[in-house]
Amino acid sequence: IGLISADEAMFAGIPNWNGTNQNNYLYTGQTYWTMSPNWFDIGDALAFRVISSGYLHSDYVTYSYGVRPVINLRSDVALTGSGTTSDPFKVG
Repeated sequence: IGLISADEAMFAGIPNWNGTNQNNYLYTGQTYWTMSPNWFDIGDALAFRVISSGYLHSDYVTYSYGVRPVINLRSDVALTGSGTTSDPFKVG
């Protein structure tokens, strides 16, 4: 189990910098960190986060936001569901 990366969020349909996608299973209406760094600014680190309106942005890591865990499954694990909020993936 780890933290979601910015790449995983984008592959799932979360746009970066512009627009929103609130019809996505990763959209929670809350801001949460990804594990992906963005850049360093004279000793301050910035990382990507999914902001509450539903897109990727970055912020200083000194701010307190939630996190979103992910788990990697083997390719032979059976899944059902479409991954939407009304029909989430289920490991079976």
